[in-house]
Amino acid sequence: MTFADIAFKNVRKKFGSYMIFFFSTAFSVLIFNLFCSIYYNPAFEAFRFGTRKMSVLFRGSAIAIFLFAAVFVLYSGSFFLKSQKKEIAIYSLLGMRKGMIALMMFLETFFIGLLAIAVGILAGTLSSGYAVSLLLHFMAESTDVVFSVEPESIIVTILAFLLLFALSAVRAYRAIYKYSLIDLLTASKQSEGVPKYSLFGALSAVLLLAAGYIITTVMDIDVGGMKLMRPTLISGLCILFGTYLLFRSFIPMTVSAVKRKKQLYYKTSNFISISQIAFRLKGNSKMLTVIALLTATTITMISASYSFYSVIGGDGTRSYAPYSYLAKNIDGEQHDRILKTVSDIGEISIVSENKIELINIQLQNDNYAVKDQQTGAAEAGLLTGGFLLSESMYRKIIEQTHTPKGDFSETRTDFGGGLDNSSCFFIDGNAVEDFCRDLPGQKMNVKAAGETAAYTVTGVSLHKYIGALDLYKSPTIVVSDENYQQYYSRTSPDNIDTFYAFVFDDDMRSGSTVKAINEFIPARFHLGGLPGNMSYIEIYKANFALFGSYAFIGFFLGTLFSLASGSVLYYKLIMEAQEEAPRYAILRKTGMKKREVQASVAKQLGLVYGLPLLAGLVHTLFGLLLYNRALGEMSSQTPTLSNAAIVVLAYVGVYGIFYALSVKSYFGIVFKGAEGSTE
Repeated sequence: MTFADIAFKNVRKKFGSYMIFFFSTAFSVLIFNLFCSIYYNPAFEAFRFGTRKMSVLFRGSAIAIFLFAAVFVLYSGSFFLKSQKKEIAIYSLLGMRKGMIALMMFLETFFIGLLAIAVGILAGTLSSGYAVSLLLHFMAESTDVVFSVEPESIIVTILAFLLLFALSAVRAYRAIYKYSLIDLLTASKQSEGVPKYSLFGALSAVLLLAAGYIITTVMDIDVGGMKLMRPTLISGLCILFGTYLLFRSFIPMTVSAVKRKKQLYYKTSNFISISQIAFRLKGNSKMLTVIALLTATTITMISASYSFYSVIGGDGTRSYAPYSYLAKNIDGEQHDRILKTVSDIGEISIVSENKIELINIQLQNDNYAVKDQQTGAAEAGLLTGGFLLSESMYRKIIEQTHTPKGDFSETRTDFGGGLDNSSCFFIDGNAVEDFCRDLPGQKMNVKAAGETAAYTVTGVSLHKYIGALDLYKSPTIVVSDENYQQYYSRTSPDNIDTFYAFVFDDDMRSGSTVKAINEFIPARFHLGGLPGNMSYIEIYKANFALFGSYAFIGFFLGTLFSLASGSVLYYKLIMEAQEEAPRYAILRKTGMKKREVQASVAKQLGLVYGLPLLAGLVHTLFGLLLYNRALGEMSSQTPTLSNAAIVVLAYVGVYGIFYALSVKSYFGIVFKGAEGSTE
């Protein structure tokens, strides 16, 4: 019998103990292969290049999956090696040289890896067509997907994970030489020591977490560049180190305080579970920190992506494209050609059309400023560019786009009309209400056609009535029709921006028509991922292409992270159970009943699973509150927290399965032969 035969036999004999590790690892291979298959699938080719390029997103996700799988495999491998120390010691006593043992361990680890790769690639290949279809559905694309096997994705997956499992096997091979025979024989008796903590560490945990949370609450999310990165980085580091110290010092100190409550502590099940928690926190602090942060990242990522995804088809799209199609400064021939194209294709019809003429002006108010979206700078009182719009046209826009009533919203307005020749309605170009909320009752100075006049502001709004990009940082003054006509008659045509705004009877069926129109209407925008002209269907698809892929990636990565987190905890606890079995044997002999052992195990593991989950949920809450602030007024239409509750329930459900499996396995190990004991 060769070493390969022995290793293969060991894998078959111990496959039950490898099952969860194998399942999680195979799932990592599956997800990695799926992302590679999507990238190489012909149906996805249009999204890899050009203005809708998302190759970086999927390549980055695949790399993140591989790195996460590497950490998981190497970390789990250390658990298996620890559980096999006694077996290795027996081989040594039987005369087997370390080189032979190391080779056998290498092959055993490698066989598991090969099996996981084979199962993962097979499952990934068979499900890749469904995954691409799901992704295109998330992206609001109707492309038909034909099942195909992508050789490139299979090759990349095999090479990547062969390298990973080879490294894991080499690591196991080298580890054999680090241990003496006495270390191997006494491995199960080696403890991690009673955890030490400091009052300084506990206080630091509270202060760091408080600082991180406060920064996320008060940081200015409207600034860009380093001004935004700096507080984000500081907050992240505070939460990272605060979480570590929470498990390293604060919780052990709390457990120590509980142990002084004699009435609570000296109950049998409490005595065991509290002692075990205190005993194990030192070795688990890093792992619990990682799981808490991973929990927060997973839930925040999925909740934020799905929440935004759920609203981009409504207000999220209307804020950019309130009209079905918008053409700027076109001539009469181009206008007539648009009408003919719509008629010839025949997939939709034009319900209404507007010729919106905006007069370019300059305006000034001592308390008003336009905020720079990159630097966050805003200096009040400066003369700034803007537009002049007639009251009747604004009313017509509101009616044709079915704009709902509401204040301080990019897709709503509370304009009531009734303007006289000395008053105006102010539409702010900023994305936030900070600089216009207090303007009602104040004078707005308007400079146009060589003259300056002052108008009393009767009301304000953030309404982006022809789209957010067209009105980017450009406020609008709505005046009476009489005043508008006077300005219009004195203004040069070069200072008037003319928009032709069309409303179709069915925006979602206008794709071919819009594509044909764009062939002869010059593009106005050159922003990656956005169409050259504003149309509802293109903005809708652009939003879904981006955030649909985010939701898709978040779903799969969230599933992978939750499985891996549960697996790591499971194997860590099972290793500890093997070390604790002799202690529970002594307790059984002293009369500890089976149900008391069950209660002790359930409480102990409940704390190990519950503490990082609770910490992660608190981190998630502040992360989602920050995300909601970043959305600005759109947060009122984005059900982030309610969606997060659904995600939390799903995550807790998966977590609970691992908890139940851990309790069952842990109890089975520490209570062998319990069937004959006192009930």
